[in-house]
Amino acid sequence: MRRACVRVAAGWIACASALAQAPDTILFNGRIVTLDARSSVHQALAIRDGRIVALGTNAQIRKLVGRESRGQDSIVDLKGRTVIPGLIDSHMHAIRAALSFSTEVNWIGTKSIAEALSRLRDAAKTRKPGEWLIVAGGWTPEQFAEKRAPIQDELADAAPVHPVYIQLFYRWAMLNPKGSFPPPSRTGRARRRRARSTG
Repeated sequence: MRRACVRVAAGWIACASALAQAPDTILFNGRIVTLDARSSVHQALAIRDGRIVALGTNAQIRKLVGRESRGQDSIVDLKGRTVIPGLIDSHMHAIRAALSFSTEVNWIGTKSIAEALSRLRDAAKTRKPGEWLIVAGGWTPEQFAEKRAPIQDELADAAPVHPVYIQLFYRWAMLNPKGSFPPPSRTGRARRRRARSTG
């Protein structure tokens, strides 16, 4: 325990002594996950010219505030949120994925339309009728043995009481009948009876 405290103190002194100028940005009141060898987590960090110059407690880092870090956007209260320094989003839509990953139906790795539709059926069993089932990309018709996309009738059969949205890249999307909006008019229904879309 004493050795760990000495290491932390030594690291703080080294960082502090490296600060020739005050940081231009300070993040505090958070969980700074360093992913270092000890998996250490700090409350605050200081940044200068795009580089992290110090990690420590809120009190330690707040002492470093200078003229450059007194602007409204220069001192950021994280309010307990987590920061992972150095994590670069390589165009993977991390925010959207984090917000929706647990609610989307994932077709990654499916080998056939039957397997993909089975995942829709499984998801439908865990959701209330009327809740959306969404496949927001992550698949291609080439991965299926059938070498095609599913058709609307197949989606309707897999999830008869749920609206379904299926997206292929950013160029194509399909809804099942429950997902069609606004509700079709009487003339729309008549037209659909005569020439029904299959998606």
